[in-house]
Amino acid sequence: MDARLHEAEDEVALSRGEVRQLRTEVSIEKKQKEDLQLRLSAQKEELEGEFAAEREELESDYQKQVDDMFFFSYRCCMKKHDIKWDVPSILPGEENKLLDKPTP
Repeated sequence: MDARLHEAEDEVALSRGEVRQLRTEVSIEKKQKEDLQLRLSAQKEELEGEFAAEREELESDYQKQVDDMFFFSYRCCMKKHDIKWDVPSILPGEENKLLDKPTP
């Protein structure tokens, strides 16, 4: 009987040791998981900031390209129609005549 009691006590002590070891491992893994979450959150914020900056830069470049195309098209149209200046070439007296003409 004493042998079985000692054997049971040894098993209980062994089980308690295993439980302590498992708790330690769980707490270590939990801390590692928290550290990983913090690193990932910081990395996510950094990437979002970089993405926002790159997006603004791309939008700015795109708008510049649109503006350049508009001015290029405008200049091509002027050249095609042999327009030398950006102002109308209507003489002062001719303007009234043009306004008085009926439109088709």
